[in-house]
Amino acid sequence: MRLKVTKKQDGRLLSLLAQLCELYNMALQQRRDAYRELRVSVGYLEQQTQLTELRGGVEEYAAFPAAIQRDPLRRLDRAYQAFFRRLKSGERPGFPRFRARARYDSFSVPKDSFSFSEGTLKIVKLSAFRTKTKCKINGEPLEVRVKRCGRKWQAQMVCDIGPAPEKATVRNAIGIDLGLTSLATLSNGTEIPNPRWTRQEEDRLAFANQELSRKQRGSRNRLKARERLRRVHQRIAGLRSSFLTAIAKRLVSSYDLIVHEDLKIRNMVRSRLAKSIMDAAWGQLIHRLNCEAEYAGKWVIPVNPRGTTQTCSGCGERVFKKLKDRWHSCPHCGTCLSRDENAALNILRLGESLASKQNCVLATAR
Repeated sequence: MRLKVTKKQDGRLLSLLAQLCELYNMALQQRRDAYRELRVSVGYLEQQTQLTELRGGVEEYAAFPAAIQRDPLRRLDRAYQAFFRRLKSGERPGFPRFRARARYDSFSVPKDSFSFSEGTLKIVKLSAFRTKTKCKINGEPLEVRVKRCGRKWQAQMVCDIGPAPEKATVRNAIGIDLGLTSLATLSNGTEIPNPRWTRQEEDRLAFANQELSRKQRGSRNRLKARERLRRVHQRIAGLRSSFLTAIAKRLVSSYDLIVHEDLKIRNMVRSRLAKSIMDAAWGQLIHRLNCEAEYAGKWVIPVNPRGTTQTCSGCGERVFKKLKDRWHSCPHCGTCLSRDENAALNILRLGESLASKQNCVLATAR
């Protein structure tokens, strides 16, 4: 939801973000120095105790809620946990880094420190903010994250909406083959076009980037140019999000079982098609499908995509095709259809075979 902030509230929120960024960097510096010099690990609880002492001695820190000031300490603790988890599993660790003020743009408020009623969000020892939203708050609010979006502010509320509904009996199922020519091809032959949002806005992005590069660093005009560039990116992200949400809702409302490829997108974006893959946002579509299906009691099952393109959906024989070959023609059984539809049918078949292992009840065989 959008927050309607006054100039005074905007200045106070900016001061709070600057202070939280400083706390994050101070806590990170303390952890690094303690281990390098003394070989001692400093944990979250110890830093939380030191924060209480700091609030008692420095008036600037006592002016803001302690519950919000603990948020950067929790973030840093999660960053360390993720670092050691990746190190243990053999992934690229990525040690926690210091944060610049321009990139520290959000903070979390626990449920005991805020209240929401009649379109007004009240945060303890901070302010009461009027909101602008068309969404209805369902369930019990647990946490609010206040985020700076350029010159505007948003509040993202996490609510407990109770247990998920029971899974429905599968009466109709669909397989999805994700691609770049078409965003998705369904096993019934329907193709969902790929809008290519970034390609549509390339001229605006190029112009905004050129304007930014011409401005002197540290000037007000550079800040204005950066804001214009941010708004172009925000427009692209908004168009993409709206489109994918609509597609996910339509699929979940029409089918009880949705089967998709379990793609390793992180590995795929290391190729020359990285820009197109990121623009298509396959991961975001899959995430929306899972969320909508969980809320509606439907099934979403990922399958291994290996061999789904080369295997004939009619007879199961292997039919070799190059990437440029967009049509599947089987010499064994005579099946002729588009390459992507053939893959979607194979994906659906694999998903139905896995469905029974996940206690998924199929009403009728396909």
